Amino acid sequence: MGSASNEQEMPAGEGSRRRFENLRGVQWRIDLGILPCHSSSSVDDLRRVTANSRRRYAGLRRRLLVDPHISKDGSSSPDPVIDNPLSQNPDSTWGRFFRNAELEKTLDQDLSRLYPEHGSYFQTPGCQGMLRRILLLWCLRHPEYGYRQGMHELLAPFLYVLHIDVECLSEVRKQYEDHFTDKFDGLAFQENDLTYNFDFKKIIDSMEDEIGSHGNTVKVKSLNELDPEIQMTVLLTDAYGAEGELGVVMSEKFMEHDAYCMFDALMSGSHGSVAIVDFYSHSPSCGSHSGLPPVIEASAALYHMLSVVDSSLHDHLVELGVEPQYFALRWLRVLFGREFSLENLLLIWDSIFAADNNITLDKVTEDDADSGFCIFRSPQGALIPAMAVSMILHLRSSLLATEHATTCLQRLLNFPENIDLRKLINKAKSLQTLALDTNMSSVSPPFDGIYNHSRSMACERSYSYTLI
Repeated sequence: MGSASNEQEMPAGEGSRRRFENLRGVQWRIDLGILPCHSSSSVDDLRRVTANSRRRYAGLRRRLLVDPHISKDGSSSPDPVIDNPLSQNPDSTWGRFFRNAELEKTLDQDLSRLYPEHGSYFQTPGCQGMLRRILLLWCLRHPEYGYRQGMHELLAPFLYVLHIDVECLSEVRKQYEDHFTDKFDGLAFQENDLTYNFDFKKIIDSMEDEIGSHGNTVKVKSLNELDPEIQMTVLLTDAYGAEGELGVVMSEKFMEHDAYCMFDALMSGSHGSVAIVDFYSHSPSCGSHSGLPPVIEASAALYHMLSVVDSSLHDHLVELGVEPQYFALRWLRVLFGREFSLENLLLIWDSIFAADNNITLDKVTEDDADSGFCIFRSPQGALIPAMAVSMILHLRSSLLATEHATTCLQRLLNFPENIDLRKLINKAKSLQTLALDTNMSSVSPPFDGIYNHSRSMACERSYSYTLI
């Protein structure tokens, strides 16, 4: 296989989304700003960016993961008088090793309960090890935040979709094996580095029509005869392209590297998106007019949106004393991960990540920038509370029929499983459009009312159990 054709240009915008709609892990990396989406970007551009991101992660692992039993440079160990298991020096190798071990114990407690309905995958030693290392490294890289309960639920879907991509690639390999075969001096060497045995048959079966699976290998004479989607899959996995094996965009060997980059992008809010890690902070965000922690302000924002679209329901909840943060802490911090099945959650995240954050709100003036709800200042930010309001509206009848705050909260924190998800997402998108068109970010919010800072923080402590 050669890489000459890898220099073809990639389509941008919706064209890019259509091309990668069956490769969610690739598409999310584009949406999160990890991979380029410009029309001038070639396959080799994707490969170079992929390789560079993986190098950065490998560098983090070498620098931050310590094992005092092993010398990194092969030389003798440090002075045992200074650096030993009984040393009181917190910066010693042993001191860092023991702190990391304590953090790993905390991580293991949460990871052991992760997606029990998908336990055959998430509880495998290989998956648990990757999740543990990624979270440990991220926390060491961001000590100002550390680990907070729920972060593991934000990471897991990234690893899941990357694995699905690899399984999809495996199916494509079977159908078009000639294009995945190395031919050198007349000898063929079949590549196959897939080491996991997890069965994604249900997922793959839904893709078979796209792949053209009929149980037999498809014979074609040239790459150009393949469907464009299959062509792209072949090009993205060409080990002889730019950066060699390190640049293979879909590779099981580098799933851990790629998942870290996706998780870090989500948490840090790269590419103009919302920084989800702010929802774990107790301090007001920079530029916030409310003086409230971001998750409390975002909770107030979704209630403000509710008051605009359904004042009766909003007033009913307020009269009962159902403050938004009572349920929104969990909804926002894990990005609705506890309210939906994993399969449905992926569809919701598709819409959230696809929000074009390159669009700015022209209506926001300098005076407005210091007031209002920060979360309404970007399309992705507006879609998150819009999704929450769509969920509340779905429960409208049952909530209005309830006269007790506890019962309301029970219904909000036990969202029904049998729903029309597409309808729910479409409603959220219409609310997002309303928020952006009416410029809700410049509206002075009622922070002095029920959104009391001290009570909100007390509520956060009281309702932390909802993440367990």
